[in-house]
Amino acid sequence: MRYGESVATYPVRYIVACLTFTALSCLGFFNYHMEHRLEKLWIPQGSDYVKTVEWQRENFPQDQRLEMILYDAENVLTAQYVREMFRIQEQIAAIAVTDEAGNFYTQSDLCFRVPALGGNQREELLRIKSQMFPERNLSEELDWSLVLDTSTYAIFYTMMPTACLELSILEVWGRDADRLDALTDQQVINDINTANRSATFSHPLNFTSYLAGVSRNATGHIVAARTALAQVFMRVNRTRINMDSVSLSAGLSQEVDPELYAWEDCFTRTLANTSGRPQGLSVFYQSQRSFSEISGDTIIGDITFLLVGNVVIFIYVQLMLGRFNMVENRPVLSLLGMLATYMAAVVAYGLCSALGLLYGPVHNILPLLLIGLGVDDMFVIVQCWNKLNHQERQMELRKRIGQTLRHAGVAITVTSMTDFAAFFIGATTVMPALRSFCIYAAVGVLALYIFQATFFVACFTFDQRRLEDHRNGLFWCYQHKDWTPNKCSQFEVCQYFFDKIYSKFIIMKPVKVVVGVVTAVLLGVSIWGVTNLRQDFNPILFIPPSSYLSQFLTRLFDMYPQAGERGTVYLGALNYSQELYKVGQLTDDLQGSQYVSSVDSWYDLLVDYTKKKTGEDISGKMLNETFFNEALSAFLFSPAGSRFQTYFHFSGNLTITQPAPLVTASKFDYQHRSLPDRDEQIAAMDEVKAIINNIGFSDVAAATAVEYSSWETNKVILVELTRNLILAMVAVFVMTLVLLASFPASCCVLFSVALTLINVMALMTWWGLTVDIITCINLVLCIGLCVDYSAHIALHFMQVQGTRDQRASSAVKDMGPPVVNGAFSTFLSFSFLAFSASHVFQSFFKIFFGVFVYGVFHGLVFLPVLLSLLGPDPYTTKLPAATNTDIASSIAASDSSEEKTTPARPTVHDCPAPLDNTCQTDCTRLSRTTRQHSSDLHGCPASLTTPARPTWLSCTTDNTCKTYMGVLNH
Repeated sequence: MRYGESVATYPVRYIVACLTFTALSCLGFFNYHMEHRLEKLWIPQGSDYVKTVEWQRENFPQDQRLEMILYDAENVLTAQYVREMFRIQEQIAAIAVTDEAGNFYTQSDLCFRVPALGGNQREELLRIKSQMFPERNLSEELDWSLVLDTSTYAIFYTMMPTACLELSILEVWGRDADRLDALTDQQVINDINTANRSATFSHPLNFTSYLAGVSRNATGHIVAARTALAQVFMRVNRTRINMDSVSLSAGLSQEVDPELYAWEDCFTRTLANTSGRPQGLSVFYQSQRSFSEISGDTIIGDITFLLVGNVVIFIYVQLMLGRFNMVENRPVLSLLGMLATYMAAVVAYGLCSALGLLYGPVHNILPLLLIGLGVDDMFVIVQCWNKLNHQERQMELRKRIGQTLRHAGVAITVTSMTDFAAFFIGATTVMPALRSFCIYAAVGVLALYIFQATFFVACFTFDQRRLEDHRNGLFWCYQHKDWTPNKCSQFEVCQYFFDKIYSKFIIMKPVKVVVGVVTAVLLGVSIWGVTNLRQDFNPILFIPPSSYLSQFLTRLFDMYPQAGERGTVYLGALNYSQELYKVGQLTDDLQGSQYVSSVDSWYDLLVDYTKKKTGEDISGKMLNETFFNEALSAFLFSPAGSRFQTYFHFSGNLTITQPAPLVTASKFDYQHRSLPDRDEQIAAMDEVKAIINNIGFSDVAAATAVEYSSWETNKVILVELTRNLILAMVAVFVMTLVLLASFPASCCVLFSVALTLINVMALMTWWGLTVDIITCINLVLCIGLCVDYSAHIALHFMQVQGTRDQRASSAVKDMGPPVVNGAFSTFLSFSFLAFSASHVFQSFFKIFFGVFVYGVFHGLVFLPVLLSLLGPDPYTTKLPAATNTDIASSIAASDSSEEKTTPARPTVHDCPAPLDNTCQTDCTRLSRTTRQHSSDLHGCPASLTTPARPTWLSCTTDNTCKTYMGVLNH
C-alpha cells in the first residue's frame, strides 16, 4: 500500500527511473550476437558431437560445400531430358559474381577441382600406353605412377588437367555437346546400362546410385528411372572467410567466403528459372546456404504476424481497460501499458546480451510472450481499482492507488514470481537454446513485474487525474464541460456475466458433477494421447513445407532411402607409422557393424598400392616412419590416392617427389544404412563411438555426421524435458506455497496446472507435434502461463469469508474478468501465428491454443469446483481483499452467530456538483444494488434514485440484500 502511494505521489520520478533503467540496459546490445551454429544452439555442450565439431573446425576445417540438383519426371532417361540437364549445367558454369573490388568469379574459379583424365586426355594416354606397352590390352586401366619413375611421373602429374568436380549421369557422356546433341532415347538407355567410368575424370563410377525409381526389364537392365541426382562440389577459400559479411541467420551455418556465398544465391536463382524447360521435367535443388537462408527468412518474414497481433492486442486492451465514452476510454494508458512490456523485453535482451548469453531463432517470440503476461497484470490492477469499496473511493487519489496495489499486489506477485521460478528452473537444462531462452524469459518476467507495478501504475495515476478532470481520453488537453457518462458505457458485459450468471451457475451441484465427469474423461483421454507422443528433433522442421528446400529434401529422402547418413572419422596427430594397423582395425570393425553400410577408407587403398609399388604387405603392421612417409606420399599422388589428398593435414607442404611431412590430422568416410527409427539412430551413433574408443588411439579419434546433431539431441531431450517439467512444477508449488501461505490451496493450484499440462501434451500428439527443442520451450512456458489462471482464483478464494460455495463464487465473480481478459489477450497475441509457415511459430500457436483452452477451463471451471468441495479455510487475518462482494459474503457467513445491529447508512452528501467520476460510480452502484432512499443519495441525479428502500427486517438471503448489508455495514 505504501509503495502504491509512493508511486502515485511521485509518478514522474518513477517513470523517469524506469525509462533510464531501460536505456542503460540498451548498452548491452553492443555485445549482442545472434548465434546460428547448430552445436551452440541445440546440442548439450558436453556432448561428443560438440567436442568433435570444435576440434574439427580448429584442426580440420571443411573446404568443400555441396550443391545438389534432383531431376524428376515420369522417365528422366530420355534424350530430351538429358540435354536439358546439360543445358542447366552450362547455365551454372556461366554464373559470375563480383567481389567488393569488382573482380569476377565463375564456377571455374570457385569449384573443387580434381584431375580430369577423360575425353581427349584419355585417348592420348591410351595412345601412349599402346606404344610403351604393346602387349597390354587398351581397355585395361594403367596406373602411370607404378610404371614411370618418380621424376618422370612428377612431370606428368604437374601437366595433368583438372576440372570442376560434378557427379551425375551426365558423366556417362562427359561434357561433349556434340555427342549429347546426337543422343536418342534408346542410346541413353544403352549407355546407362554399359557405362561404368566417368567420361570426364576417368575414374570408376556407379551411375545407378544417382538414379531412383528405377524400372528394369526381364534381363535386369534399366529401362526407365523416375529421378536423377546431380552433385556440384565447391571449394571454400579460407583466406577470404568473413562471417560478419555473410548474413547467416539460423542453425546449420558453415564457414564460407563471400564470393562463394553470393555464387550459391545465383545458383538457386538460376535453377528457379523455369523458362525453356521441357514439359514434364521438374527440377528440385538445394545449396549449402539454403537452410540458413530459408529458416531465417521464414522467421523474420513472420514478424508481420507478430505486428498484426500487437495491433489487435492494443485494440482489445483499449476496449477492456476503458469504457465507451470520450472521457473514460483509455487509449493512451493502453499504449503505455503495452510499452511497459516492450521495455521489459528490451531490458531482457540488453542485460542478457551484456552477460554474453546466446540469442537464437526462438528468442524472437519473447516480446509476444511478455505482452501476454503484461496485459494480464494490467487487467488485474485495473480490476482491483474498479472494485474499490465506497469508503476507499472517498480517499484522495494517492491513497486510492495505494489501496489498489494493496489488493492487486499480492495477485500479480504470486503469478509473476511463479512464472519467474518456472523459467529460472528451465534455465538449468543442458540444452543451450532452451537454457538461454529461459534466462531471457526469467529476466523479462522480473522486469515486467517491476515495470507494471511502477511505470504502469504511475501512468495510471496521470490517466486517472485526467479522467477525474473530465479531460478527453485521447486528447488530454481538452476538457469536457458538464460531462456525464452515457448509460451504455457503464455496462460491462464480462463483469455482468460473471456477477449475475456464471458465479451462481458454477456452484450448482449438478454442474459440479458434470465438471468432475468432464475433467476425468478429458484426463483419461489425454493420458492416452501423451503415451503416443513421439520424440523427434530435426532442424529441417525450421524449413516451411512450401519452400524449395523442403520440396527437395522430401523427394531426396523418399526416392533415395538406401542412402543412409554419411559420417566422417577424424584422427588427430597419431604416430601413424606405429598406429597404422589400428586404422585398419577400425576400418574392419566399422565394416562389420550392423548399422554401417559402407566405409570409404584410404587405408585399404594405401595397403594395396604400397604392395604393388614396393612388394611390401603393410597390412596390420607397424612401419618404419621413413618408409611410411615415402609410401604415403607416393600413394597420395597416384591416380588411386590423389582424391585423398584433402583427407590429410600435414605439418608442412606435400610434394610429389618428397616423403610426406608429419601427419597432424586425417579422416575417412563411412555411411550408415537407412535408419528411420530414433532408437536405431541413437544405437548406431553410440556403436560407432564405442568401436572408435575401443581401438585405443594415442590422440583424438572421433566420428561425426550432420545428423548426429539431431541424434545427440534426441538422446537427451526426453530426459531433459521430464526433468525440466518436474523441477518447474516443484518450483511453482514452492512459490505458490510461500505466497499463498496455504498447503491445500497450493496443492489445488498444482493439480490444476498438472492437468493443463497433460491436456496440452496430448493435444501435441493429435496436432502432429513431437518432442523437440521448440515444444520443450513451449511446455515450460505452458506451466508459467497456466499458473496465472489458477493462482488468481485460489488467492481470492483464500482472502474472502463465507462458505466454500460463497467463496468460490466470489473468487470467480471478482477474478473471472481479469483472468479471461488476460488469457484471451495472450491467445490473441499468438493467434495470427496460425498463418505462419515457420515450425517455430506454428508450434507456439498450437501449444498456446491448448494453454488458452485448457488453462481457462481448469482455472475458471475445474478449480472453483474443486475449491468449493475441498478448499481450505480462509485466512484468519484480514488480507487485502476489500470488495463489496467479499464483505457481503463475510457478513452472510457470520450472520447466525454475530449480533445484528443497524449500522449507519452511507450517503454521498460530499459529492460535488457536477458529479465527478467517483461519485457518479458510487451513485450508480448504490441506486442499483441497494435501492437506497433518495435522502441517502443527496447530490445524485434523480434518474438514479428510487422511492423504495429495503430495511434490515425485509432482507432475506438473496444476493441483493447481502450486497446491501455489506455496503451498510462498511
